[in-house]
Amino acid sequence: MTIEKINTEKQENAEISFQYFGQSKNSLRHIIQDKLRVHSSENNLFSSIICTRLKELEIFQVAGKKDRLMIYLSIGNEVQTIPFLMEYSVVVPYCEANTIIPVRIFSRNDLEPGRFGILEPKQSVRNDVGHLVTPEQLDVIIVPGLAFDTLGNRLGRGKGYYDRFLSSFSSNIISIGLAFEYQIVYQVPVNHWDCPVSMIVTEQRIIYPNKKN
Repeated sequence: MTIEKINTEKQENAEISFQYFGQSKNSLRHIIQDKLRVHSSENNLFSSIICTRLKELEIFQVAGKKDRLMIYLSIGNEVQTIPFLMEYSVVVPYCEANTIIPVRIFSRNDLEPGRFGILEPKQSVRNDVGHLVTPEQLDVIIVPGLAFDTLGNRLGRGKGYYDRFLSSFSSNIISIGLAFEYQIVYQVPVNHWDCPVSMIVTEQRIIYPNKKN
């Protein structure tokens, strides 16, 4: 992909994202979900580029070496994170009673299909206190999202799991959103309980909120 093509796509995405300005959260969710389906044939390639960019970040490398890294388990057309399980001992989320519980896994063998076939830590792993993790044991959290803006605001799937989870951490935690460039919009509608991310990695750039992008 040439620099010219990347810059052209950035401009096109910026123009398209501005069209979403003023959309409600639910409307924006439907728009992005449609785009994820439309671009499904490209998502694996873009995921690989995004994950390579992520692994090059020093904060990611340090957290991975110290076993202080939490990564969401990708589903559907999300940026794929499952390959990380082959390289790192990571913490993954388990949802119980609308609450995210961080659980450490040491290999993909610690996972099994749960509700709707989505991977989750096995019950034997969740019940082992040696696998449970507190917020103080994490430095970096990789979070999913349907849309982000350059201020770090994040649009989730509407359950509020990650907003509640991230609000329990100190300001020292680094939260990183993974997204395809077409998921970056002009403005994500926010509520007072929403938690922005520290940075966003796409296949074209790394976005640092509060800095010029």
